[in-house]
Amino acid sequence: METQKEQPQEGNEKIEYPKVIAGEDVLLRKRREKLFGIDYADRLSENRFGIALSGGGIRSATINLGLLKTLNKYNILEHADYISTVSGGGYTGAYIQATLKETGAYEELFNDEHITYMRMRGEYLFPGTGWLKLWNQFVLVISYIISLIMSWISPGILIVLAMGLYAMVDDNFITFDKEAISAGTDQLFQYSAVALAVIFLVHYIFNIALNFNLYVSAYFNIAEAVLVGLVFLTVVTVVLINFSSLRVPHIPDFAQKLVIGVLLILLGFFANPNASSFHRFYRKQLADAFMKFSGTNRNVLLKDLCQVDSAQQADFLAPYPLINTCLNLQSSSDPNFQGTKASDYFLLSPLYAGAKLTGYVHTAENYGYNTMTLPAAVTISAAAVNPGMGIYSNKVLSILTTILNLRLGYWTWNPSWLKTTRPIVFWPFYFIYELFSRIGTDKKMVNISDGGHIENLAVIELLRRKCRLILAIDAGADPNFTFADLENLTIRARNELGVDIRFRPGQIPEEIMRPHPSHGYSLQRYAIADLYQLWDKVVKDGKEVIEHYKDKKIGTMVYIKSTVTAPEGRPDIPKTDFLKYGTYKYKIYHPLFPHEPTSDQFFDPIQWEAYYQLGQYMGADVLGLRRLDDRTKPNARVITPDELIRYFDEGEPLFLPIIPQVDEIPVSMDALEKSIRPRGVDVDERFTEEEEKVVEKDVEYKM
Repeated sequence: METQKEQPQEGNEKIEYPKVIAGEDVLLRKRREKLFGIDYADRLSENRFGIALSGGGIRSATINLGLLKTLNKYNILEHADYISTVSGGGYTGAYIQATLKETGAYEELFNDEHITYMRMRGEYLFPGTGWLKLWNQFVLVISYIISLIMSWISPGILIVLAMGLYAMVDDNFITFDKEAISAGTDQLFQYSAVALAVIFLVHYIFNIALNFNLYVSAYFNIAEAVLVGLVFLTVVTVVLINFSSLRVPHIPDFAQKLVIGVLLILLGFFANPNASSFHRFYRKQLADAFMKFSGTNRNVLLKDLCQVDSAQQADFLAPYPLINTCLNLQSSSDPNFQGTKASDYFLLSPLYAGAKLTGYVHTAENYGYNTMTLPAAVTISAAAVNPGMGIYSNKVLSILTTILNLRLGYWTWNPSWLKTTRPIVFWPFYFIYELFSRIGTDKKMVNISDGGHIENLAVIELLRRKCRLILAIDAGADPNFTFADLENLTIRARNELGVDIRFRPGQIPEEIMRPHPSHGYSLQRYAIADLYQLWDKVVKDGKEVIEHYKDKKIGTMVYIKSTVTAPEGRPDIPKTDFLKYGTYKYKIYHPLFPHEPTSDQFFDPIQWEAYYQLGQYMGADVLGLRRLDDRTKPNARVITPDELIRYFDEGEPLFLPIIPQVDEIPVSMDALEKSIRPRGVDVDERFTEEEEKVVEKDVEYKM
């Protein structure tokens, strides 16, 4: 369905996704006009270009950094209209968005200082060496313990309220030997006060004081402060009334119980699970690792990344970000989304937030979204562990993760319920919803988590927008090369959007990317697919109908997978030279590379460099470069989306003449890699063997 030009709607009404795309087009045309001229802006529907960065934690982030550095050398990143991210790909996306917002120059991306810092922060959850590393590990453990204690406040409120209600019916339900207890009243009071002080002091130190400005909004700061006060007041009141000789005799028992009940109920309105989950610690660590050099924009609001009415070029510099999360729907009443593993795509972006099922709202004008920051959105998109996990949900795991507070997901405002005022929520009920998998869209709040819980390649939103060209980077863990994420995307695209992803003859990923059993290396790092619209929903005579098509090509997708196309041989290279030689030598001693498990989120500098260099090789292969060259960005030519489309569709080379070889000392190895032409031709013509020299340079990194 052709996207119409339309100004974004005003107000707090629920918006359907065709109007979301129309609103984005207004911004994209203005961006194109500011950066490349009016003629290029008018051709948006002809050459709409998007880049998708897959999930995969620190592995994905590092590979994507290397690949985008290569694309940036030829101005390809700047020409992208969209950058769609999910999970670990969002780490890289956040670096690009925040850095460009701060510096206003693509030349500042991927500079030596930035890369050196991120290499040393590969163990981003507890970075550093020696005592600093031990300290950060201690912080991680303490943060979890405090978050765990805080998370039990909600069920504690419900339990105490239930006991209180029953006690009002049966006076013998709770009895105290006041004389026996009175002797220990003073100590009990002191220990309770000290325990509360320590718990909340540690909570403040490690979740507020170290990085106060990385909160989603000031609301959570106020909520925690009130939470501390109410908990303390409640405990003290219970001690005084039930255990202390200071009990006031003229206050009836009913009034005393009523006071306690009111305090507990008030406490329930502030016991926000987002403030007690591990989300904040995770967010701080990601911001420290990937947004170090973004200055005042380190905690930039999501709505401030792009502004249609802005006159500042910095507001249009970066590609429009599409941050993908998963809307968990285990108890949804919608007949199309029922079941324990039901889910929907929930978008977080500068202009709009929401899902197709809930509708969308304006990010800048709606409570809960107008205060959301870029680090918060990226952290939600990477919330891999959560009671609700989309297609990976499990009721038993939901109980365990809730009780143990293994919750990285996020409760956000339901767009279909959202009004101009802030919703009033009694949070203890939401603990029960998570515990028993009763998450859905029939409540004021909805639960969102890692976008990889529904689609891990971040491509689906680019297909919705009918991008003419999509570069899809798959940096997920796939040691057996089952291509599960690609299969999931292919099925969803066909069933949900009517888009058929057809890989060309000789470009079947299983054939050219799966490592050869005899030598363990792949033939190629990318495969080209044509995108065909099989059916689409269109409006005719005021009614929405489904229109079918036959071989209607709408675009091209280049699927790029983290593979190693290394030459044959196992040279004798000392382990001490890993950093010098990078990718190929790392694989010799780490055969799982580049598909080491995602549970490994602790990259040392050598491991980080191997994945980073691999990303650069992947980018160079996609552009037709036989190897990385030494030309600096100012001397490199600009490659436009039109040239990329001709290159992938017609085989028109991007570089003429071929980049000459530089005189260097090569490592003696026989080549295994085969070159595959990108255009659709016969298989016999497509495969040609040629020799390749692998050149290695002594590179001194600033360690």
